[in-house]
Amino acid sequence: MSNTRNFTMISPALHSSRRFLDLDDSGRALFIYVLSGPHQTSCGCSQIKPGYACADLGPNWPLEKYQRYLSDIEAASLVITDPDTNEIYIERWFKHNSKGSWKYAKAVAGQIAKIESEMLREKVNADFMATDMGRAAYEAGEAEKAADMPSAANADNRLLTTRLMQKGNSDIHPAQIYRHVR
Repeated sequence: MSNTRNFTMISPALHSSRRFLDLDDSGRALFIYVLSGPHQTSCGCSQIKPGYACADLGPNWPLEKYQRYLSDIEAASLVITDPDTNEIYIERWFKHNSKGSWKYAKAVAGQIAKIESEMLREKVNADFMATDMGRAAYEAGEAEKAADMPSAANADNRLLTTRLMQKGNSDIHPAQIYRHVR
């Protein structure tokens, strides 16, 4: 489920959040790692195997410490976890990460669909759909279905297998192809 992002914006308001400030240093370090670490995705839900987290956090993070502080940040309502799938969702993710085009929104929706935990997938999707970006993704998907158009992300692959693109169709005008890609 990994979709490494180039950067992560962290709101300066985090440093005045009572939920965050009530954690000790290890709890804060773990939350910052989960929030901005290499496993985080654009939908705010990442799958982090405990062994990977312990290795990323360093030699002072044995499994017991990781599990304890993961429970602490969940009790602080900063994350929701599913221990069966090792997935962690950042609470209020879309409050701070709901800007972007409808194409970006569709990519986020695709990430949500990859969440293994049904409980987390439903929670993340509900939070996403409560945003303007989520509604834009939904409307774009509905418009594509209504127009019977391929997804912009799959247009190249799907077009290559159509009758229009098969060998021997030299009588097809490029405008006909363009009409199908729009």
